[in-house]
Amino acid sequence: MHPVKELFYSLLCPPPHYCYLCQEERIIGDDGLCDECRNNLKRPILPAPTEYLDGLTAGVVYTDELARLLLQFKNKERLDYAPFLSQFIHIPKEWYAELLVPVPLYWKQQYIRTYNQCYVLSEYISSEYGIPICAELLKRTRETSQQKSLSGSERRKNLKGAFEAAPECAGRTIVLIDDVVTTGSTLNECAKTLKKAGARRVYGACIACSIR
Repeated sequence: MHPVKELFYSLLCPPPHYCYLCQEERIIGDDGLCDECRNNLKRPILPAPTEYLDGLTAGVVYTDELARLLLQFKNKERLDYAPFLSQFIHIPKEWYAELLVPVPLYWKQQYIRTYNQCYVLSEYISSEYGIPICAELLKRTRETSQQKSLSGSERRKNLKGAFEAAPECAGRTIVLIDDVVTTGSTLNECAKTLKKAGARRVYGACIACSIR
């Protein structure tokens, strides 16, 4: 084909790419989604405000397709998914956020995985919003059971006393970065720990919210 005609047809009919969610070869937008998947995304109904968390955002409803991506992102070192996933994390201007704190992993889990997925997401959010990351403000001090198989009361008991905050968080407005929120127990325990150490306000920002 003549180069001019080839350019014309490429502009008229852009080449397909693989949609992140359906994994089908389709024409996708700048968000990495085909029209069908984009139209199927739903805004979540967030859990009721927790005792210690001052606010919470989550971009989309947690779906099986999103779960597959997150599992690969967390456990199979598909770090190339980070830009796509981070686009669903939103930090409102009215929070006046000073610092980003990724929800920490226990040291043994991070050693096995080699990285904390929440920290990787925080790097993209920091770049977009200009808010510095300070992961040292919060650490997980003991190993906990997986939350997904536990009830709400069991989740709270499982996480009680599992975190420790540094005194440098005193007087600061902090946004916790996590991937998925279900009951809000993890974020609430993190916020509780930070506030007991003197944090002024603590918010949570996540990719998705799981509906139960």
